[in-house]
Amino acid sequence: MQLFILALRIGLTLAFVYFGLRKVLSDPADVAIYEAIGFGQFPRYITGSVELLCAGLLWMPGLQGIGAAGLVGTMIVGTSALTLFAGMPFWHLIGLGIMAATVAWSYRHQFGAFLPT
Repeated sequence: MQLFILALRIGLTLAFVYFGLRKVLSDPADVAIYEAIGFGQFPRYITGSVELLCAGLLWMPGLQGIGAAGLVGTMIVGTSALTLFAGMPFWHLIGLGIMAATVAWSYRHQFGAFLPT
């Protein structure tokens, strides 16, 4: 099971570093997507930054679950935005969200450290 989770972390890191850099570096396709959504370009920078941050957290001891949960949240917001505002395909986001949720679940014991006692 640990090897499977490691493979998911590697895949998620590669995917979200790629997508995050595309957003932050203003790839024309991403600029067009955010124009179609209709909220301007500022959310693109926020989303790209969150994706890069969470991809990095997947490799920080004690924070892997938080990073994966952040990616799940990003995929929920991204899927909602594409579906509601742009009418674009979103199945890849659901797949990435399921992968991130699997990693978050495997590190669920880490969440207790962030709750008040």
